[in-house]
Amino acid sequence: MDPDAPEAVVVAVVIDPKGTPEERAVGELFSCAYEGEGSFMLVRTDGWAERRLQGEVLTVDIVVYPAVLERLEIDAAEFPERSLVEPDAVRLLRVSTRVAGRQYEQALDPTAVLTAPDEATPQQIVAGLHSGDAWPLILAPPPPAIA
Repeated sequence: MDPDAPEAVVVAVVIDPKGTPEERAVGELFSCAYEGEGSFMLVRTDGWAERRLQGEVLTVDIVVYPAVLERLEIDAAEFPERSLVEPDAVRLLRVSTRVAGRQYEQALDPTAVLTAPDEATPQQIVAGLHSGDAWPLILAPPPPAIA
């Protein structure tokens, strides 16, 4: 993801901002994030990414507090699932995939959310990042008090 650090391992979730209601809700988080250097960052007091590796299956949950959904005018009732580590937080999206455990052990703590149409290839997504046309949303792990 970073041409200056091509060896860095980053967990990335790719969503279609016009996809499922869950993907659209995650896509709305970009509008309440802070702009950084070539990325958007959601503060941990609003939401985060919860990651678990079980065997070779990595699961990522993207969660936010209901107040964030209120600001975005999204009905929290549409998202009845809760965070596994903070019962007050709402799970917007869960994705799972197979990963190489050794490679995942090298992954940085933040999780990146990328937007791309469903038909986009991985090469097109990476090209958008490298050109600066696409900015990821960076989600921290859960806050230390609840991790």
